[in-house]
Amino acid sequence: MPWHVQAWRRAARSDVPSILLHGPAGIGERDFALALAAHWLCEGSPNAAARPCLACASCKLIEAGNHPDLRVIEPASMAAESEDADGDEETVEDKGKGKAASEAILIGQLRPLNDLARITSHRGGARVVVIHPADAMNIAASNAVLKLLEEPPAGMRFVLIAHRVQRVSATVLSRCMRVPLPVPAPEQAVPWLQEQGIEDAAAALALAGGAPQAALANADPVRAALAMAWLRCVSAASITALSAARETKDAGAPQVLLWLVQWTHDLARVKAGAAPRYHPAQAATLQRLSASLTLRAITRLHRTLALRQRWIRHPLNAQLTLEALWLDYLQGTGVH
Repeated sequence: MPWHVQAWRRAARSDVPSILLHGPAGIGERDFALALAAHWLCEGSPNAAARPCLACASCKLIEAGNHPDLRVIEPASMAAESEDADGDEETVEDKGKGKAASEAILIGQLRPLNDLARITSHRGGARVVVIHPADAMNIAASNAVLKLLEEPPAGMRFVLIAHRVQRVSATVLSRCMRVPLPVPAPEQAVPWLQEQGIEDAAAALALAGGAPQAALANADPVRAALAMAWLRCVSAASITALSAARETKDAGAPQVLLWLVQWTHDLARVKAGAAPRYHPAQAATLQRLSASLTLRAITRLHRTLALRQRWIRHPLNAQLTLEALWLDYLQGTGVH
């Protein structure tokens, strides 16, 4: 991405075996990691700061998603992108923990790396492991990775991605060179989004919290329709929790909660006299809703919703969960 030029130069020129990229989700962090892996595996002999050639056999294998010397380790919840499907005994055992377990990286997904460490490279170059996100590793998985990072096998390199670096084990952090990935300034992100065909790029970027790839994903027609349905509910002068839950059920409770947290954040900003961060186009609606509320009441509501994020992905009844979220919001704003 255009905003990652300096970070790329630093990472690509380094010869350390383990790099940890950290920054918020949706800024191109996964693409950066895969590009770095492609750079290390590229057979086109790029110089130290160059990007992968995209023309050699290795680059084409990566593009096709089946390079024999590249492993991408991600939670099972990212199955559409993940290349891991080990299904071992620990994965089965953890299924009893429900949906939350599927969003963790488990030790069973890392055990095949021991075999990768013992074999030689298929193409005579490096072997690369990408772990995304590293803050999703459970304790056992983190310890397994640490053993490999402490004594990296010859020719084996690691790229870890962390969205919440404070949740990564301190010992794992100590074995990696940390490369921060910056959030782009609007002056960089808005033109990029416009090049991708996003019409109201500034509003899309704001709604995504400044993360351009998240803004691009939100522009998908299906996701955009879900967001509009949510916006109609949250802006309504009179609506029930039951009807709001019914209207937003296709978005899912985690997404609805995220939207509500962002919305109440903007309610607090508007009440305090500041401009909304996520919903500049809805400034008038936010002003109307905040007029009858105190800043203390809005802050209390925002805190209540933020705390819901601790259990929102547990395997609860989806409809009842949505109704509970909407009831929190409607009671907190006085809309019944």
